[in-house]
Amino acid sequence: MDWGMVPGETVVIKSKDITLRDIVQAIVDGADTVPAVKETFGLTDADEGVNDLEDILDVFVPAIDALRNGGCSGCGGGCSGCHGHC
Repeated sequence: MDWGMVPGETVVIKSKDITLRDIVQAIVDGADTVPAVKETFGLTDADEGVNDLEDILDVFVPAIDALRNGGCSGCGGGCSGCHGHC
């Protein structure tokens, strides 16, 4: 699944009604690893959807880090927001 294109209201962990938006907010709040997200929501490996967390983190952690650092890693950093201008 392309988590970057999924609506925020999509339920990821059905048993606890945790949405993608909830998980992204947890990442913004500092839970940037699977164990940290699981701890934030009190999840176990048995919760359906937990296996999607790594893929979600792979999409959103770098995006949030880029925003925190000004959106680009500098000239030639490959960020689409730079548009080749420095």
